[in-house]
Formats: sequence, C-alpha cells, structure tokens
Amino acid sequence: MTRFLGIDLSEGVRRRHLLAYFAAAFISSSYAGALAMLQPGLLHVMAIDPGEQAMLTGYLSAMQEIILIVLLGVMGALADRYGRRPVYIFGLLTTALGFTLYPFADSITELVLYRIIIAFGSAAMIGMMVTVIADYSQNSTRGKANGLQGLIATFGAFLPPLLGALPKVFVDQGFDELAAQQLTFATAGTLGVIGAFIVAIGLAPHVGKVAHAAHESILTMLAHGARASKDPGIALSYGAAFISRGDLAVTGAFLSLWLVQFGTGVMGLQPSEAMFQLAVPRVLMVVSGAMVGALAMGYLSDKVSRVRAVTFASGLAAVVYLSMFLVDDPTAPWVMALLGVMGIAEISAFVSSQALVGERAPAKRRGAIIGLFGVSGAVGILIGTAGGGWLFANYRPSAPFVLFGFLNGIVFLWSLRVRAA
Repeated sequence: MTRFLGIDLSEGVRRRHLLAYFAAAFISSSYAGALAMLQPGLLHVMAIDPGEQAMLTGYLSAMQEIILIVLLGVMGALADRYGRRPVYIFGLLTTALGFTLYPFADSITELVLYRIIIAFGSAAMIGMMVTVIADYSQNSTRGKANGLQGLIATFGAFLPPLLGALPKVFVDQGFDELAAQQLTFATAGTLGVIGAFIVAIGLAPHVGKVAHAAHESILTMLAHGARASKDPGIALSYGAAFISRGDLAVTGAFLSLWLVQFGTGVMGLQPSEAMFQLAVPRVLMVVSGAMVGALAMGYLSDKVSRVRAVTFASGLAAVVYLSMFLVDDPTAPWVMALLGVMGIAEISAFVSSQALVGERAPAKRRGAIIGLFGVSGAVGILIGTAGGGWLFANYRPSAPFVLFGFLNGIVFLWSLRVRAA
C-alpha cells in the first residue's frame, strides 16, 4: 500500500496520479465560481437593465443545473463503463469552449446557447472531480483525501477573483470594456485546455473502470445507484450534497452581484471598479476561510464518524447563513469576519458530504452513486440560484442566504436522527 500526503492510496494508484488529479481538480474547481465572478460585469457591458440582472443570473444558473440534474448520473454511469479519464477530458474541453464563446454573445439567446455548452462540460467535469478522489483513497484516510481535495478546490477558488480583476487590467491597457471581457473569458477557457492535457497524461488509466458495467445499460446502472439510497448514510449524503452545493451556489451567484450592484448603485462606481474594490476582496475572504475549513474538516472526518462530521458542518452553516439576515450594508467591516466564517462553513459541508458518500458507496457502483450525489447537489444549486434570484430581486439581497440557513438546519436535524438510528 502506498501512502502519500497522509492518504492511503488505492491499489494501482501512484503518487504521480494523485498529483495529476489535484492539478485537474484545481482547474475544475476554478470554473465553479468563475461565471459568478465574471458574469455581472459582462451583463453590465451588454447594457442589460440592472433590475433584470438578478433574474437573468438566476435563470441561466437554473438552466445549467437542470442540465446537470439530467446528465450527472449519466456521466457517472459512462465513467463506470469507459473509465474516468475520457469523461473528465470531455468535460474540461467542453467547458473551455463554452467560456471562450460566452462574451461574444450578442443577445440573451446566445448567452443561453453558450451556457448550455458550459453545462454539458460541467456535468462531466464536476462528476469526475468527486468520483476520482473516492477511487484514489482508501476509507481509512478518506476524510483527509477529501479535505486535501477541498483545500485544492479552495485554491482554485482564488482564480475567479483574479480573473475578475483582469477586465480592469485590460481596460487600463487601452481595451474597451467588451474587448476586456472577451480577453478575460478567453483566459478562463485556456485553463480547461491545460486541465484536459493534465488528465490525459496524468490520471491512472484503469482505476475506476468497472468490467461488469460493459454488460449493463446506462438505465440499469442508474437504477442500481438510485436503490443505494435505502442506506440511511447514502440518503443523508444526498441531503448534505444538496445543502453544501446550494451554499456554494448562493454565495457564488449573489455575493458578487450584491456587491457590484451596491457599488454601482450606492457608491457610484463603474462595474469594473466595483468588482475590483468590493467583490474581489470579499470573495477572497470567503476563500481564505474555506482554506482553514478544508483541512480542519478533513482531519475531523477521520477522527469522528462521517455522519457526525455532517452534523457539525450543517449546524455551523445554518448559523452563518441565517446571520446574513442582519446585513444591510455588505461593505460594513464586521461583514468581512462573517464572510470568513462562511467560507469555513461552506467547505466543511462540502468535504463532509463527499467523505460520507465515498465511505458508503460500493466501489462497483461508485460512479453512478456519486453521479446521483451530484444530481442532489445540482438540485440544491437550482433551488439556490433560481429561487435565490427571485428572492434577491423581490425581497432583499440577503434572502437567498437566509433560505439556505433554514435548509442547513433541516439537514442538521436529519443527521442527528441518522446518528441516533
């Protein structure tokens, strides 16, 4: 047995394979928040009415999540049949293509078309990012493995704020606002090409490919994955995926939008200035908190039961997100500290849910089960973005956060029941 970075590696996995996976996960996770960071500035440049931006943001995100709901399980089943590597490569390249095309949209219709391309790529990319780490680690150190993966994902989350600063850099160099957006999105697209190359040459070629899957239809594989939810732990992991992905989606979709609108509407800033001065440092505060939370929850998940880890994470997230009800001015100094704790809560829910499903999912059905785990997460993102967009536009910007405070509380109570069973 090979041990590397505190992780007991599965048979056939070498140190170089794990390092290649972490490099791919870094790029994959950077895409998770990139649109949320870049899209508000693009919508302003497209001269879309500020009153419509929240609803459009929610609509585009909801559409993407509906596609993920349909495709995540299918991508997982395909990965069980053909292996993780080809599915991961497809996901990264397709996502890169969608990002490159996105700022060339001349209408909302074209935005929708390019968002569909991104959604197809994301279904493969996100599913494989979660599945591969479950393949590569043995159960004794699965918490640490997911903690390190969460840390890598957190480092990846530093890229969107850096990308968010690029439009101002390009404008300062003499480009107009639209050209600055196009160059920024093209830079984001390049990341996916690099990631696909890393996956092609670096991932283990055979780990995660299940021989018997070649004789089963995709529907049969998905049906077996669905029946696995009779296990209370797997069912709870689906619920934890719902809230953890929803937490990340709400923060990603609406924190930057709130700050950009506050900066342009209240403080009189230009969109690129509001992004640079207000959104970037506060998103970085969330990311900094997530760095701490990833390592802490990875360690905790190997020291206590995985269900107990979910209890802690969902309870903390409930308190933090409900506290956003108190925020009227998102630039107030005390909000910075709250955002740091929010980062800890977000990543704790993310890491604990992955550790739980990785522990409970049998290896021969892992791709399909984690695909359905991803479907549950996509539903959480759908509720967070579509419902959150409506709440943001019709009530107050903090309303989407408060909604997920209540939902985290429900999963907290659910986990207590599973622990008592």
